[in-house]
Amino acid sequence: MKRSDTTRGLWLRTRFRDGQYDGEACLLVYDDEAFDDLMVSGDIKQVFEQRAGTANIFIAAPFLSSEACRKAMESGAALMRATSYMAAKSGHVYLLDLTQGSATETPHVTATRMSCDPGTGKTVFAPPATLDPQLRDGWLFDLFDSHEGLVVAPPGVHFRKSSAKHSTKFLRTANTLTSTAACGLLALFALETLDLRHPKRILVDTAPLLSVALSLMRVAQAHGLWSLPVPARSFGSYGGQRQIGRLSTSDVLLISASTSGSLASGLIAQGAHKRSVVTLYFLGDGPNAKRPEQVLCDLTISGDRGFGYQPVENYPADTCKLCKSEQLLAELEGDQFLLQQRQHRSFTFLRTTQTEDARQTLTELSVTHAMGVVTRPDPTLPSSIAINEERLLQCPAIREEFIRLLRRYCPHPLALIVRIDLSEKLLSELLKEAGITELVSGARIIDWSDLASQKELKEGDGVLVVFGCLANHNRARQANATLRSLVKKGNVAYLSALTVAATPHQYQDLRTFLGFGERGPETFTFKEARRLALPGTNGSTNAWVDELALLGRLDGLVELPELDRRRQMLSDQVIAQDELFLVGQTGPLKLQPDFVFLDTSGGTGNITQADVFGIVSNLFAACRVMGRELHAKPKVGEPVELVQSVYGHVLLDPKAFATFNDAVLRACLLRAARPSELMYEVDEAHSAAMAAILRAELVAWAAGGGDALPEMLLAMATGRLKLRDADRMGFRSDAKKAGLPAHLELLADAIPH
Repeated sequence: MKRSDTTRGLWLRTRFRDGQYDGEACLLVYDDEAFDDLMVSGDIKQVFEQRAGTANIFIAAPFLSSEACRKAMESGAALMRATSYMAAKSGHVYLLDLTQGSATETPHVTATRMSCDPGTGKTVFAPPATLDPQLRDGWLFDLFDSHEGLVVAPPGVHFRKSSAKHSTKFLRTANTLTSTAACGLLALFALETLDLRHPKRILVDTAPLLSVALSLMRVAQAHGLWSLPVPARSFGSYGGQRQIGRLSTSDVLLISASTSGSLASGLIAQGAHKRSVVTLYFLGDGPNAKRPEQVLCDLTISGDRGFGYQPVENYPADTCKLCKSEQLLAELEGDQFLLQQRQHRSFTFLRTTQTEDARQTLTELSVTHAMGVVTRPDPTLPSSIAINEERLLQCPAIREEFIRLLRRYCPHPLALIVRIDLSEKLLSELLKEAGITELVSGARIIDWSDLASQKELKEGDGVLVVFGCLANHNRARQANATLRSLVKKGNVAYLSALTVAATPHQYQDLRTFLGFGERGPETFTFKEARRLALPGTNGSTNAWVDELALLGRLDGLVELPELDRRRQMLSDQVIAQDELFLVGQTGPLKLQPDFVFLDTSGGTGNITQADVFGIVSNLFAACRVMGRELHAKPKVGEPVELVQSVYGHVLLDPKAFATFNDAVLRACLLRAARPSELMYEVDEAHSAAMAAILRAELVAWAAGGGDALPEMLLAMATGRLKLRDADRMGFRSDAKKAGLPAHLELLADAIPH
């Protein structure tokens, strides 16, 4: 789960308590030679847009000297931007550096607080202070955890590690070494643990750590600690320990991870200096675990910090209780491991998949055409379905319930009304209908974007925060974080006409964040008229982005008006209600009567393609959490969400395409599913079943039907729908021989072969 896609620098975070203050400390690590103030400023903007509660920001550029870092930050642009976000949080921006008091002192990592000179706008650097080790541990834990460094065996499986011990957990440090920024950060922290002497060579226990060794040289030379390059090689962990022979006190040894400390002890026994053996990560095997002396990050959970893993359990090979219980033994080879064939779990849609509340809400939204599909992902549109707030509140039942909430939960006395994704005109209408115009007459009404400029309210004053559709959780969190510094012992009520979340966990996390305060989880009020499960956007891509990319690659091969119009339309729109899918043989894809997941008693003529896609998206969201409603918690032993892992695969059962044979529904299934859920190449039976459905649609096209065929060809051509080689090539061959229209034949030819 890597998070640095949105920032130029590597973004790490941890919780940190400083006296009575507790907040999030963010670290941005840069490996760019062009590192400058503007780069940092852009990243700070991204940090606060996604993590509004960030209290302090630390910046590190390990491969640059102290002078180069300070010169890069001198203009003050990043500090000015950070100050605008952190003014209400008493937060600061710090520069991490490697400081050496004198030529004979061991260097140590320091944090230099930076501030803006009000006269010149330039950066002022305070005296450096030693970095709190808890911050280092927290950031390195986040680096390890966010890159899934802890590999846990699936039920019924355990590992044999290179130490010959058996366990259900394995530490894979190589997962964290995916960028030079990460390697540079590890090298920076490693240097302060090493002895001052210039090393003769660097030895690492596994080959991936050679990148850290090279980074160690770069960082040391940049800071004037080492004058010459140092040779580095891997000795192959326990298997190659004996081959390296007698060690010297001038050798530096890097160990990727350990759960027992035995490798470090063995290397010291072979002659290595104890301050020259550095273990990057350690996870103890119990309360009495022997921790190596030089550890950069202890992953073991403890009572004085809010992160860490439970201790690992190691078993001797000859008395392993896991082997005796007939659990499968998976061999580990160096940094890799081999497992049995991955298990595949499939899901489909039943009538019970959709809750009655969801059916009612979706029916209401379809009547007023409030739903639109996000065809081009946008950071301000976090859900795959965009809700038009004006049309949302044209739904009589939703409007009536929302007005009831305004009457019941409007704070008194009220000093401020904050509207989020709601026009001032519509808000005035709602307040008037609620009959509370006089009650709110003394309150200021502002847009959420003006919240940061507001002054602190008088003690006891209340705030009403009104959402049309609460889909952007980051926006809600940012408003909440700002209000915490403005409101003193007053009530804050968050009222939403519709709250959208992808999973119960996300929904409950939002409720906790908005409601929690000094008096516990019910300090502030959060109520909604409706709630609905809808998937979030999948990064910067979706089915329409994939389609546009394919059409771009096909552009120029042949002039086809159908595809040219489609390409132009996709380039221009961000949200759409119709023309979402390729046209079928009988015209645009439409919903047939008697659709079980929507009340169609009033007919289907006014139902848009976006309405149908919204319903199918809700079904996917429900299936991925095993049908749990947003407010429900998982049962003991039940997975929080169906997601892919190295041990298993989650697939949409091909039976769903047979059950829902409307062309528009099949098109929605193909576009709403994650690509991994259509990866039938991992399962022979599913691949064959899907190939049969594709061929049946091809036959139906020849008979005047088969309206879903264009969407199926497109899904195959973009690679969203994957079959085994034989099935894919067979269908491609059949489609090319079927005498299809030119634009469909071009799509068939684009299927990978």
